[in-house]
Formats: sequence, C-alpha cells, structure tokens
Amino acid sequence: MTPMVKPAATMGRMSRSDDPRLLGALVSHRVLVLSNTLALAASRYYPRRFGIRVPEWRVIDALHAGKGISANRIAQWLRTDKAWVKRSVDQLVAAGHVRRRADPTDARRFLLSLTAKGERTYEAIAAAARRRNENVLTALSSAERRALEGLLGKLQAQAAALLAEPDWGFAAARSVRTAKTRSARLTVPA
Repeated sequence: MTPMVKPAATMGRMSRSDDPRLLGALVSHRVLVLSNTLALAASRYYPRRFGIRVPEWRVIDALHAGKGISANRIAQWLRTDKAWVKRSVDQLVAAGHVRRRADPTDARRFLLSLTAKGERTYEAIAAAARRRNENVLTALSSAERRALEGLLGKLQAQAAALLAEPDWGFAAARSVRTAKTRSARLTVPA
C-alpha cells in the first residue's frame, strides 16, 4: 500500500500528529521547522525588496546592536558557524553595507561596523521584519504572547545550561522535582 502524500498546499497545515517521525516530536525540530517556515518568506522577500539575503540580514542586525565587533562575536551571538558569518561579511563589505578595520588591540582581528548604507538597509529591513513578526503573532492572544516569551526564555536558558553538561544534555532526563529532591538530600545535615 502506497502512503498518501499530502498536496503541497496543505503541507503548511500539517499537525504534529500527522508527522510519524521521531523528529516531529522533538522541540528542537519543531522550532527549526517554524524558523525555516518563517525564514522561507524572508528569503524570498528580502533579496527582491532590499538586495540582501537572510544570512546577511542577520549579520547586519548583529552589527547594528554591537558596533565595532568581530565576526567571531557575531558567530557567538548567533550560535552559528564562523565561516558562514565570514562569507556574509565579505558580501556585505563588497556591497558597501559593512566597513572592516583592523582591531587596534589585536592585529590578527578585524572589527566590523555598518556604513551609512548599511544603517539605512537595517532600518528598512527592521521595519519589514517587525511588521511580519506582528502578523505572525496575531495568531496569539496577549496572554499567549507573554507566555510564549517566557517559555522561549526558559527553553533557551535550559538549552544553554545543557551545553555546560559533560553529556550536553543527552543523558536520561531528570524532572525538575527529582533534581530539587536530590539537591535537598545532599544538603541535609547527617
């Protein structure tokens, strides 16, 4: 029996229960799929409207937030590959959006900043990104938006904490209550 294939028009509406893969139940995969879905529209719109691709926009945004920073710092902020950032920076320098200068404290490193053209591009794309973000969030009530912000913050903090674990969080899961109980047992005087 051949499995039924969903038409492309309905793929965006696939529910979690429609996806039989393990990945469909993983938070990391669901966040990735949401991110990719959102980035797909941006990857079509930004180059047509602004002449900038999504990776370049992410670098522009980082440079707007941190003036005079290195490509390594951008890669750390974005939790991404340094080579990917370097390619984006090279394209932005060539297009006149970014200025590169030697770091006066370390001759091996370059500091990056936006040019006037880069600042104008930032303002234009930021306005579009805010409109798109608001359009996506109309699916949520005000209370749901606040809850989402809180939950995303908690998940990011936990994911970052797991990076410090020797097994990066791949050991058997411990519930919060179990971890607190174990901690309390360790501190009870004998």
